[in-house]
Amino acid sequence: MLANREQELLLKIALGSEAAFRELFQAYRRKLFSYIFKITASREIAEDTVQDIFLKLWSVRETLSAIGNINAYLHRMAHNYAYHGFRRMAKETLLLDHLKKQENGDAGNPVQELLSKEVAAYIQGLVDRLTPQQRKVFLLSREEGLKQEEIAGRLNVSISTVKKHMVDALAFLREEIRQNYSLYAAALFVIHQL
Repeated sequence: MLANREQELLLKIALGSEAAFRELFQAYRRKLFSYIFKITASREIAEDTVQDIFLKLWSVRETLSAIGNINAYLHRMAHNYAYHGFRRMAKETLLLDHLKKQENGDAGNPVQELLSKEVAAYIQGLVDRLTPQQRKVFLLSREEGLKQEEIAGRLNVSISTVKKHMVDALAFLREEIRQNYSLYAAALFVIHQL
């Protein structure tokens, strides 16, 4: 695609032209797919990544007229998406391994213990982001093993309040894990619930 035509398209897209966006998509989707496929060796990941890139591009369309080289810009986006995807997969593997080791009560080698500590720190970071009441209820349940009635008595609240805080806390944790890992990891979280 000629540089002048690209700049014209980017300006039209910045102004909200869906037709110009479709033209850009048609011009670059195969190139990006091939590039990502070479990196990931996965058709599904390549297809999903191309879709994600163009969704992101559309969401920031107002800024596109400032891009000097759309080809380089899109390839940089593809590289970054692939890189972050690999990091997410690596973290997911660590999370799943951590949950499995907890379930089996296995003590790992020093490297595994270090990686498990990283996953545990991630989960603790999520717990720290809960509201104060959700965090209290969650920790009393998971760390002290208290039942809902006992938590209600200790916090001087109703059982329904304890249930609501627990449901909200678990929903938040599941969603954060799902966004950063996968549905599979979130499902394991539900099963193990820390």
